[in-house]
Amino acid sequence: MTTKALINNIEKLSVTLNEGQLIQFLDIMDAMAALLAEAQGQDIAKQVQSQAEFSAILPVGIH
Repeated sequence: MTTKALINNIEKLSVTLNEGQLIQFLDIMDAMAALLAEAQGQDIAKQVQSQAEFSAILPVGIH
């Protein structure tokens, strides 16, 4: 699903929700965004760590 389609679906859904439901829905969306950001941060940290470990085993130079 494209971002535009997702936004359209969320807009259509939000029209059908009352204020309380909309607040809960937006809280869930915020939590999901925070989890995604955290997961992406962990992925980056793992990549950096893997690169550092790989660099540590590479020969410094050819003699």
